[in-house]
Amino acid sequence: MKLMSARCGHVDVDIGLLEGGGINGNLRRVPSMCFIIEHPEGLVLWDTSMHPCVCTDPTGYWGRLATTVTVPQFSENETLLARLTQAGIDLSQIRFVVNSHLHNDHCGMNRFFPQATVLIRRSEHDHAVGLMDTGKHGYVRDDFYGDNQTVELIEYDDTYDIFDDGRLTLLSTVGHTPGHQSLQVKFASGRRFVMTGDALYTARQLATRQPPGLVFDRKEALASAGRLADLGEQGVTVLIHHEPTLWADKPDVATLWQE
Repeated sequence: MKLMSARCGHVDVDIGLLEGGGINGNLRRVPSMCFIIEHPEGLVLWDTSMHPCVCTDPTGYWGRLATTVTVPQFSENETLLARLTQAGIDLSQIRFVVNSHLHNDHCGMNRFFPQATVLIRRSEHDHAVGLMDTGKHGYVRDDFYGDNQTVELIEYDDTYDIFDDGRLTLLSTVGHTPGHQSLQVKFASGRRFVMTGDALYTARQLATRQPPGLVFDRKEALASAGRLADLGEQGVTVLIHHEPTLWADKPDVATLWQE
């Protein structure tokens, strides 16, 4: 099995969204990370970053958010498709596309993998559909899945084992959104990684067990931050998608672990 990261552009995000304290107009550039897991039963994409329309018309696709609190820095050679080509990955082998949640910088290229099943948590899907295309909440209808794509809606209370073998396990980390989830990858040696999505934005939040600034339910988000911190204390490598220092020394496509 292999775990890879792919840096797919950046977003300039208001620090108030990242850390709390209210919108203040000060922006921090953060990476938009995706992950590829080579599992014996097929490739899994975890998060797909931004839609290619964001490269040329971010305001038209995202609305005013693209000029204020989440300003994309994204080019066509940084899309997930470009990164997969760079890595020499055969797209026909992608079995599942799975997202931490359905905000527009995490699922923008779901529809570009028509051969794959998009596995979506139902609580996240229903919430996103209720707010999509408003230009205010970060949910864009065309991001979720393609018109003829296979979609499987799932729901669970605590964990969901994608292949039923203990290797790829979804963990409920709600709070940032009602259906937010993280992904734990476990190798045969016992080495584990967990990708946090937006349950955490910074290394400091992991260290202090604090949630991100942007939350739907702060109590739930606080519990999710604590869950991820517990995993870190157990020796799990916690991969925070938008923490710049974590990815600064990594190439655009990197093998994080293989065995």
